[in-house]
Order: sequence, then C-alpha cells, then structure tokens
Amino acid sequence: MNETSHQPLTSSELAHLWSCYMANSMTRCFLSYGLGVIQDQDIRPQIQQAYDDAVQMTTTIQDIFTAEEIPIPVGFTNQDVNIKAKRLFQDTFFLDYINKMGKLGTAQYARYHSGSSRQDIRAFFSNCISQSSAMYDHSTETKLAKGLLIRSPYIAISNKVEHAGNKQYFSGVNPFSDTRSLNAVEISHLSLNMETNILGVMISTAFGQTAASQKVREYMLKGKDMAKKHIKTFGKLLAGSDIQAPMTWDSSIVDSTDAPFSDKLMMYHMSLLSASGIGNYGLAAAQSLRSDLAMTYPRLAADIAQFTKDGADIMVKNGWLEVPPQAADRNKLIKQKRK
Repeated sequence: MNETSHQPLTSSELAHLWSCYMANSMTRCFLSYGLGVIQDQDIRPQIQQAYDDAVQMTTTIQDIFTAEEIPIPVGFTNQDVNIKAKRLFQDTFFLDYINKMGKLGTAQYARYHSGSSRQDIRAFFSNCISQSSAMYDHSTETKLAKGLLIRSPYIAISNKVEHAGNKQYFSGVNPFSDTRSLNAVEISHLSLNMETNILGVMISTAFGQTAASQKVREYMLKGKDMAKKHIKTFGKLLAGSDIQAPMTWDSSIVDSTDAPFSDKLMMYHMSLLSASGIGNYGLAAAQSLRSDLAMTYPRLAADIAQFTKDGADIMVKNGWLEVPPQAADRNKLIKQKRK
C-alpha cells in the first residue's frame, strides 16, 4: 500500500506546506507585476522561471490539501496586485530580489524537508530546494556578468592553523582588554545581514511610497529607518577590523506612487522579511565568539521583534492576518459540551 494513502500529514508537514503556500502565493503576485515592467532580456527569463516555480508550488500544495480535505489558504490573489501599475522598480531590483529569495529559500526549504516524514512531502520540498538553488545560481551569474554582485569582504589568510590562546579571544566589551579582529565566520554574518537590510531599505521605501493607508506608510518608514540603523551598526563593526563593508546601492526604486500591491500584501511581505531577519540574527549570535557581537545581535533582534508585533497589530486591525491551522481547543470543546 502507498504510504501516503493512509498517513495523514503531521503538524510539522502541515505547517511547512501552509507557510510555503502563503509565501509563494505572495511571490506569484509580486513577480507577475515584475513581468509587466521588466525589459532587460537577460533578467526577464529568470523572473519568468521564478514566477512559474511559485505557481507550480502553490498548485501542488492545493492538490495535497484537497486530497487531505484541508481548507486551502486564501493567501494572495490577483486582487492583491495591479500588473498595470507604473514602474516602481528598475529591472536590476528584480534580479537582486530573486537572488536573495533563492538564497533564503534554499535554506528554508532544507528545514522544511528535514522536518517532513511522508515520502511525497519530502520529494516536494526536495524539488523546492533544487528550484531555489538554481534560481540563486542563475541570478548570481547574471549579477556577476552585469557587475552587480555584492561580494562578501576578502581577508588576508594566515599561513598556519591557530587556536584561542586565552579568554581574551571572546572579549569585545571589556574596556581594559584589546578586542581581537573579526574572524571569517563573524565577517560572513555581518556581511550577509548588511545585504538583507539593504534589500529591506529598498522594499520598505517602495512600499512606503505606494501604500494606501497612512498607518502602513508610517510603518514602512519605521522599517526603513530601522534597517538603515542596523546597516550602520554592522558597517561600524566591520570598520573596527579595517574590513570594507559591502557596497550599497538603492537607485533601483523610482519615484512612482502608483501602487502595484495591496497594503495586505505589503504588510505580509514585511513580516516575512522580519522573520528572516530574526532567524539570521539568532544564527549569527550563536556562531559569533566575540562578546560584543553576541550582545549586539539579540538587541537588534529585539528591534525587529517589536517592529513585527506592530505590524501584526496593523494586520489584525484590518483583517489581513491569516493564521496557520491550529490544534483543537479541548477545554473549549468541554465547556461547550456542558451547555
């Protein structure tokens, strides 16, 4: 007997599929607008492929949910995008966008894959990993060819293996001891988090220009300011070890105020970026041995957590926050039975 014919989805598999559906229904809307404005023939085929992948993923999950008699999420539809809106982004923005999404998606789908048991679900997420990895590879090659690739900093490499000589290796906040230079792992995290915050600045700027609600516009401005503050913090830490920060570029946003996306979609998109940021900061804190870094990341993550809560409040107030399937409230059922 086929395993999937009698094994229901586990809570983890349900959570992963639901999250994947929500993110890809949003991505489908986002990239459908991009396909309406992109002119660069080196970039357009990659955006088309990313769009097709998002459509395929959501369709597959719809089929799984239908077979399991699970309600299909509302997610995001054609009502959340205006493909005829004026150009808001330069073509290079969309290239950078799918590059970052490919990088983030590869890691996210790997977690989904390892958290799944059923063979068909594992096969689905394995395919998602392959698609995201290919998207990252192809977009990286195109960025490299166009001179747009932001590389992680280079460092001089020691000609011998080293070990920490004493506890001063961890020092970063003690004013009476020298602070060592950053190691390669710490530099890689600082560089990555600068890059993702650069994307955050661009997206919050674009969304702030076009949001219909004053509350949403103010929220996006707050997000832009927070991302800039974090970029400055990471740049200062790199500069302290004479490391050149990754160069920034924000000319990919034009001055249009014509909204391609609904406020609901823009708020959800910011919630995804915020969740990714908190995850990145947590990993960076765990892998950074210098004490000042280990203290900085949680502080900045707290900024994002508060920002995320403020965003959730806006979404709840407007009826935009679709929640995952949840376990039955047994106490509530018992109380209802008594009546």
